[in-house]
Amino acid sequence: MAEHLTASGGQRRLKSLGASVDKAADPKGTVRRILSYWKGEKWLLSLLILLSLLSVVCTLLCPYLLGKTVDDCIGLVRSDDSFSAESLFLHLGIFVLFHFLSALFTWIHEYGMGLLAQRLLRNLKESMTRKLLSLSPRFFNEHLCGDLMSHFTSDAELVKNALGDTLVQIITSMLTLVGSVVIMLRLSWQLTIATCLTVPFAVLLSRFVMRHTRKHFSRQQQALGEMNGLVEESVGGIKTIRCFGREEARIAQFEQYNKIVCETGRKAQIYSGVLMPMMRVLDNFSYILVTIIGAFLAFGGSITVGVVQSFLLYTKNFQRPINSIATQLNTIQSAIAGAERVFRLLDEPLEITEAENPVVMKATKGRIDFDHVSFGYGDQLVLKNVSFTAMPGEVVAVVGFTGAGKTTIINLLNRFYDVSEGRVKIDGVDVRNISLSDLRQSIGLVQQEPFLFSDTLSYNVAYGDRDAKVDRVKESVRLANAEALVDRMSDGYETSLLEQGAGISHGQRQLLTIARAIYKNAPILVLDEATSNIDTRTELLIQNAISTFSKGHTCLFIAHRLSTIKNADKILVLDDGAIVEQGRHEELLAKRGVYWRIYNSQFVVEDDVV
Repeated sequence: MAEHLTASGGQRRLKSLGASVDKAADPKGTVRRILSYWKGEKWLLSLLILLSLLSVVCTLLCPYLLGKTVDDCIGLVRSDDSFSAESLFLHLGIFVLFHFLSALFTWIHEYGMGLLAQRLLRNLKESMTRKLLSLSPRFFNEHLCGDLMSHFTSDAELVKNALGDTLVQIITSMLTLVGSVVIMLRLSWQLTIATCLTVPFAVLLSRFVMRHTRKHFSRQQQALGEMNGLVEESVGGIKTIRCFGREEARIAQFEQYNKIVCETGRKAQIYSGVLMPMMRVLDNFSYILVTIIGAFLAFGGSITVGVVQSFLLYTKNFQRPINSIATQLNTIQSAIAGAERVFRLLDEPLEITEAENPVVMKATKGRIDFDHVSFGYGDQLVLKNVSFTAMPGEVVAVVGFTGAGKTTIINLLNRFYDVSEGRVKIDGVDVRNISLSDLRQSIGLVQQEPFLFSDTLSYNVAYGDRDAKVDRVKESVRLANAEALVDRMSDGYETSLLEQGAGISHGQRQLLTIARAIYKNAPILVLDEATSNIDTRTELLIQNAISTFSKGHTCLFIAHRLSTIKNADKILVLDDGAIVEQGRHEELLAKRGVYWRIYNSQFVVEDDVV
């Protein structure tokens, strides 16, 4: 196993699957929380419970009526004056009617519970989606995408199935069990005691099975999430995997997770599979016991043959709910394990929260102030007492060696993270006091890795605008120098793009994200190394597009290639998280400091390559 897994990731995750998960942390609290999603459905839920009760009543009266029918038949055969054909047909008619009503009530009840379960699934997924979209990037850096997706698929479906099917059966079984005991006591307390003799053994057997299946179902769900994450990662990194010839190693890693899923599922099924055969043995034993004792009581005249017949059916009705509850509790255990994983996601604390009384920015001018800002990921500071100002309409570039903290400045400005010390301000207002909607609308961001959605080209350019304007989309594409790309598309602006822009080059994707920023027309334009991974020709196109659009906007550039920021109004040089130099291109070169070293190192490398 070890040779197929990375030391930092796979082995650690596999070891975590062996952690103690023998029982849910708070099963009762989890169930109450699941049911809380039905707070707005009290009337429908009450109606369904009433229908379930009526169905059970009809079902429980049928054996009683059948016993009466048997006694009627025996009385007619014996020519007993106390019995008549009218009584026989009456009992038979009511027997058929009750069976029909029971089936009708059961169908309506199950339909309604299925509807409630679907609404629960809808609400649960909506809550998870809202939560995911409100979490900070730090959370996604620490969790596998496939593991998160498993919450929406397997975990949520387990909860829905448990409430849509299992809960229906448990409620019906409980009502049937209580009703059967009441009627059985009225018919014969001796036979009721005989029937109940097997109950303690059934309870002990169910507790034993539940204790063992719970831990295996929990481990199975955890391993399934890890496996989904591995598949997601493999699909996204398929080129890298093939480039390094790691297909077989990746398959072996998948097999390890798949083996855990299979093994935990097998063990859970072994224990749960024991339950039904053993329950049948107890059922048959109880059935035989009631038959023998009932025969003696009927022979002695204590009860009639019809009562014995009814009691045999009630014995089945008594044992069936116990078996059903024992079986369905295993499903409930699996659903609770899935629900706890979902609620762990929903309970994830929000790192970025809206201010209690946020400032509404009606007309952002675009002034940016970093006021003695310090920030760290964990205990290690990335930015140390950083201060600078970007005036409206000014072009400010941030340069530095890898790991100097350049991208962190962008993250703090967009408030993907909050500062540890100091303040980040836009137009003099701390970004923590600005409504998140206004803050994000004030900033147009072009990232180093362009992201396109699986939709039309026009949709991607006008992303975020529900009433996209075709003329404005075309103008944005023209300013981004991306018209040649659109001309080559089969359906022009209505061409459907593949996931993440697959099928077009990195540079072409970047041009479209530039067009997206131009369409947004935010007062602040931020480019996070937007030209670092593209060819020289595309870089010139992007430079021209930015040069045209940046007029009248506050521009903050994170630059890797210094040739792209020579004309910036101000260049900030970061080194080890602090601003060590600032000024224009020529001024910084004349200082022969850090900027000079970065500039010369790039051109020396380029000359060597040439």
